[in-house]
Amino acid sequence: MDRISYKIATSDIELKEAFEVRRQVFVDEQGISEHLEFDGHDKEALHIVAKDREKVIGTARVIFIASSKAKIERMAIQKAFRGRGIGREIITFLIKNLRNKQVEQVVLHAQCSAIPFYKLCDFEESGSPFMEAGIKHVKMQKRL
Repeated sequence: MDRISYKIATSDIELKEAFEVRRQVFVDEQGISEHLEFDGHDKEALHIVAKDREKVIGTARVIFIASSKAKIERMAIQKAFRGRGIGREIITFLIKNLRNKQVEQVVLHAQCSAIPFYKLCDFEESGSPFMEAGIKHVKMQKRL
């Protein structure tokens, strides 16, 4: 059984590994431009990492839109670790952390293929599909 832990990234090494996971998933697998993936907002974001022992295998970032509203972005899990509940645990960890920060609403832009996953995590669709980075997305939200 994997020994996966979840935490806020606190070191440059964790951030570098998180960025590499994003590069593998979004740039290499999905063909998104590196310029779009690394958009200059990483310095202002809260980064969460999922680690298999000491190696980062999953990540997400959070941007605080307002004092009570946050946006989850750039959630990615290495291909070899998908389908094991790691994504759901990242969301659970994030929601707990955001509640502690008095966040009342969380939004995200889900790739349409990921809508069922986010619905399992109690997010609701809000709006019509739109294109982002050449991939169809839909806005989703969750009240905390």
